Amino acid sequence: MNAFEKACWWELAVVVITLSLVTILFPWWGNASMAAFGLLGLLAVAAYFVRRRGDRVVVDERDQEIGKITIHLGVHVAWMFLFTGIILLVVTDPGGGAVSKSVLSWMIWIQFALCYLVKSVAGVYLSRKDRHAT
Repeated sequence: MNAFEKACWWELAVVVITLSLVTILFPWWGNASMAAFGLLGLLAVAAYFVRRRGDRVVVDERDQEIGKITIHLGVHVAWMFLFTGIILLVVTDPGGGAVSKSVLSWMIWIQFALCYLVKSVAGVYLSRKDRHAT
């Protein structure tokens, strides 16, 4: 397992734990369970997997290409989720009034988590796909 794959596994673990905790806390805390999304701040720890002493990056060209692909995929999926969600809000709004801030906050947090979920799953999959290249 190379450094890039370790970073992807870390991101996957952080996102799954965060989404699980939000889901578990929601019945008791309601909208306050969004506080558990603060755990997504641990995604920054993944940078330590791809750096050695100093600022030398330990990913090769293959990992850089996989990184570009996964970032694009994650952002596109999350963007489509947000765009579709906003369209559904507009279409299903019976009063034609304003949307509550809590609904928009939920959509943004879920979009952020979804982006990293797709990015990390794709990163693990693509890293494992060609094992002979590592």
